[in-house]
Amino acid sequence: MAKYFDVSVEDIFNTMEARFRVEGAKGVNAVLAYDISGDGGGKWLVEVRDDSVKVAKTDDLSGFSVKTSADAETFVGVNIGKIDGTQAFMSGKIKIEGDMALVAASAKMFTRYSLPKKSAVTVQGIFDTLVARFQPQNAAGLDISVGYDITGEDGGQWTAVIKDGKCALETGLRDNCAVVNIVKAKDYIDLILGKLDPMVAMGAGRLKLKGDMNVAMQLPKIFAKFEPPKEEEEQELIVIKRNISVDMKYSTGPVMGKFFEGLIEKKILANKCPKCGRMQVPPREVCAECRCWAGDMIEVGPSGTITLIEIIYYSSPDPLTGETRETPYAQVHILLDGIGTEETFWHLLKNEDLADTKKGDRVRPVWSDKRVGSVHDIIHFERIRD
Repeated sequence: MAKYFDVSVEDIFNTMEARFRVEGAKGVNAVLAYDISGDGGGKWLVEVRDDSVKVAKTDDLSGFSVKTSADAETFVGVNIGKIDGTQAFMSGKIKIEGDMALVAASAKMFTRYSLPKKSAVTVQGIFDTLVARFQPQNAAGLDISVGYDITGEDGGQWTAVIKDGKCALETGLRDNCAVVNIVKAKDYIDLILGKLDPMVAMGAGRLKLKGDMNVAMQLPKIFAKFEPPKEEEEQELIVIKRNISVDMKYSTGPVMGKFFEGLIEKKILANKCPKCGRMQVPPREVCAECRCWAGDMIEVGPSGTITLIEIIYYSSPDPLTGETRETPYAQVHILLDGIGTEETFWHLLKNEDLADTKKGDRVRPVWSDKRVGSVHDIIHFERIRD
């Protein structure tokens, strides 16, 4: 099984049911399909129904609500945070087919995959304590060498030389070992920790003993039980999500102040340059072209024509709260009536209009019932269908 960043694709899907968040899947009834290519890849269907989840590996991906396609390395990297998901999508390494909103929703339905903790016990660590664990009272009269042939990753070869009531450890295997233990590194650790029974391991061929079996049977008495090092407890991380509140006030200036006051009365104000006639919305004190004071305020709009529409599928987190906007959503640049052709007004498009709105369509603002002179007085713009 191929692994990337020490994680396989199978690892991620095998833990999805355990990582499922019922509270994040309220009202979701969908089938998420995954087509993962490359070494270690495969096809999976994740069915979310009635606050439950079912994950299955399959060759048939039909009937999906959304399908995600990626190579194994990219898929693993995104899931463990080693690869940026937005960049992978924009570069074409991740392809989405179907309901894009479900991709963003999956972040709420499943907790992020966490790398399993590596054991604090290593083969080297066990042999580092071997001499200290020697019990001379149980090795009286012995003059033997005990070999250990630990195979696989993190393995090695060692010889414990027992003579005159003392024990010395050598790297490598002596030719005259009374008994040699042959076992894989992982199984050896499990044997030492008591997680694997020696007789079961021998019966399954996972532990092989060459030489004098009587000596092998005495080893648990000759060496005291290995005590694994205590793992340090992870410090609990407490997070409080809140907006930063600064006990200060910042003036927007007289020109922008008039713009916000106008919003209370459902008016969108621009200012006009006395020199070139250029209009700016929102208004700024100085003309961007002539660099002269532009104080004349003129009401424009509030309706206008879309000149540019941008649909966002992956939202950046708010730097203050860490929250992200529900996706997809659309940003539109609007040429308000009466503004001329110089400058557009940026705002959001009503989500219900996203599917069939395009450049050139007419839109109008949807105002908040309670207006206080802020950026939230206009909720969004909606397409004019009259």
